[in-house]
Parts: sequence; structure tokens; C-alpha cells
Amino acid sequence: MSLVNKYINSNDFLTATAVYDDVNLTTLSPDGFYQFGGNYRQQLLGVLGSSSVCDVCYEPCGTGLVIPSGDTGLYNLTFNAGGTLADVGAIVVYFNPAQVPDGIRVLYNGVYYNKTSNETTGVIQSTSGVADAFTILGDPASTCVPAPGTYSYDYFDGYTGATWDVGDPTPQDVTITAGDDQRGAAGLWSTLVIPKPLSLPNIVSVQVLGPCESTGWNLEVNCPADLESFNSSSNQGSSTACVTDDQRFYFARHRGFSNALPVVTNFVFSDSNGVFPLANGNYVMSDNNVITVVNGVVTAIVACTP
Repeated sequence: MSLVNKYINSNDFLTATAVYDDVNLTTLSPDGFYQFGGNYRQQLLGVLGSSSVCDVCYEPCGTGLVIPSGDTGLYNLTFNAGGTLADVGAIVVYFNPAQVPDGIRVLYNGVYYNKTSNETTGVIQSTSGVADAFTILGDPASTCVPAPGTYSYDYFDGYTGATWDVGDPTPQDVTITAGDDQRGAAGLWSTLVIPKPLSLPNIVSVQVLGPCESTGWNLEVNCPADLESFNSSSNQGSSTACVTDDQRFYFARHRGFSNALPVVTNFVFSDSNGVFPLANGNYVMSDNNVITVVNGVVTAIVACTP
């Protein structure tokens, strides 16, 4: 953020209709976001939009985190994914539950995301169909996850040093529904893709449910960016015949991977923001391999048939 001298056509930033470069208010400032007094507004086509409170206390996306361990509870970490015109794309979240079972869901723009995929077992997601359900990952042999029902959990909102901060209100009720306790991915980094096609909103909340007496997990939240692109044919249905790769699609890599083309268990999309998963079917890639896509994820790869 840079500090510059600007001028407005009001005594109050919240009631101004435009930002100017000169004191005579003759030259409109460039479109973009302007901040004053703890609030920010976007100027678009020379007109200021609605105001929002600056989120200076939120974690910045793309930074390394050293997350404290904890006990049974509901944990929330809020991230600033950027609110400028350049801050669009897909927010790729990596979550490692370690061994003790933990639930994961990500809230962005009023929508919860809980579909995970990892390079070993592929997609793991709650089958409950409940909009705000957690997907519980971790060691399948653990017996500490309670049966479906509603439970009261201490709520923690961020942390200071090695100590979680008590949130407000606390405790909070969480309902574990049938289908949430999926397990798997113990000790693995799972991938979640959160589409952010617009500059605002910019706030992303990652919520982790620790249903057991002790918990420890790792998390990475990447800043929004275009997904990796690859050339492919259009949807070939069930065919594996070799055809021209005249389309461009997109995929999300797993953590630590550098593959130039999708591999089995990668999420695949028709757009760079991750809004539209590829439809079920076969797609012939530029290397003449055919990916089979089911529910937006690559489930198999075979050589195309000449």
C-alpha cells in the first residue's frame, strides 16, 4: 500500500462520489481502490462504490503459517485474499490433518467449500449434502470422532504466538451429519479450490473442526491466481480416439508438484478461476494421453487410440 495525496468532492470519504488528482477536482484519479480512515472504496468509471471496513487484522494469503496445536474445538482463521483488480483467480488451499481426525471447510462469499483431493486416494468430501458440512479427514483407525449429532465446541478465532485466541461467541454448536466422517488423507496434503473471479469480496475463512481431545494440522492458503493451463480436445464422451487438442482448459496442482499436464486426482476446470469444473467425459491432451474426468476430477489416464 502506498500513501498519496488525493482529493474528494466531500468533507467525508464515506459520502464522496469520486477521487481526484488535483485540488480543483478537475482530473479524476485512476480507477482502483482507495483507503482512508479505516475504510476502503473502489472507484470504477470515475465513481466511488460502497465502502468496506479495512481488514488489517486478517492473515495475508500466501504467507507461511506456524499453527499451534490444540484440543477439542472449532478453529477459525480469516485471510485477506486481496481486493484489487489484479486479485482474481483461484484460491488454492492445502490442508494436512496429520493423523488425529479433523474436519475442514472454507467459507468464501457466502459459500462453503469442503471438496478435497489428494494425490494418493483422490477426492474425499462429505456426502451429507449439507451446505456447511465439514469433511472429516485423518486416521481411519481413530475412534475419537463422535457419532452424528450436535455438539458444543469451544470456539477459537486466530492465534497469538503459540496460543489460540478465544473467539466470540464461545462455545458454539456444530452438527456432525451422516456422511461427514470420511477419513483418509492422514499425513497428506489435500487440495481445495476456491474460485475468486472478482476482486471483492476479499475475505476467506478457513474453519477446522477438532472433534478429538488433541489436534494438530497444517494449512496453506495461496493468493488468487490463474490455474495452470493445458491444451486438450473437447469432451469426447467415452471415446479414446486421438483427435486434435484445440481447446484450453485448467487444473490445480497438488502441493509440491510441478506437473505440466493434469495427473490422476487433479481438479480440472474450463476456466482459469476454477468456477466451472470440466464435464464428465474423456479429453485428449496435447501429449496424446486421454484423461477421464468424473465430477471435475481426473480419475484415469490412458494413451489415445490411433
